[in-house]
Amino acid sequence: MKQYGIVIVCLSALMFFTPGCVSEPGIDKAKFSELNRTARELQTSATSGKPCGLSDTLLQRFSSAAAALNDKTASKAERDLVKAYANLLTTYQDGLLLCSSRTHLAQFKFVPKGRIYVFQELDPLVLKYDLSTESHVYQPTGLHWRSIDEGSIRVVWESAEFQLKIIENTVNYN
Repeated sequence: MKQYGIVIVCLSALMFFTPGCVSEPGIDKAKFSELNRTARELQTSATSGKPCGLSDTLLQRFSSAAAALNDKTASKAERDLVKAYANLLTTYQDGLLLCSSRTHLAQFKFVPKGRIYVFQELDPLVLKYDLSTESHVYQPTGLHWRSIDEGSIRVVWESAEFQLKIIENTVNYN
């Protein structure tokens, strides 16, 4: 009987002092299935022939699904996955901002066709996605302003696609 006690104490000490002996649960794929399905729908919509045809309703559904999982993570891997989805959500929102900005001031002749006027809200996106700008001068006032190519929207969607691939690889690896 005394020998069993020693064995139990030794095993307990080994488990206590050896990191990684008790592994944390991985990712419950079923928990993330709706979020993943919605992310794929968003990606399909973003890369379709109408890149600015992304549905606000679909984006809202994605946002709600991500928020619902915030308090339901059981492991660090799941918390990291929720963060990755939150970053993906931000990227989709960035793309929609560029899409809505595409028409901002487009009705004025001073904005060249195929260009997006860079106003204050777009400055962080220009930096974040390293978008090339073109400088312009508004002749009547001599004020300088910048624009980005309309194709910059595609850069954001490609970033989202890359992020989604990383997320899918993470889920499939765990």
